[in-house]
Amino acid sequence: MSSKRPSHPKPIPFIVTGAIVGFIVFGVVSLLGPTTDEGYNITYDPGTALGFMSVVGLCLGGLVGAVVAALFTYRK
Repeated sequence: MSSKRPSHPKPIPFIVTGAIVGFIVFGVVSLLGPTTDEGYNITYDPGTALGFMSVVGLCLGGLVGAVVAALFTYRK
């Protein structure tokens, strides 16, 4: 009998994929969302909104990718 250890997934591809997906999703949301806040009479620059939402998407997507990689590594 061979005592091969189960291979664990590498976390970096999961994190990078999650960050890219988050960047795309939050970028689309920022481009399709409203550019004004009616309650406070504020107008948002679409480029600024895209920048902020992209950073949030990168961070959240990377975090989700890291959690998925950790779950695959943890399974028995």
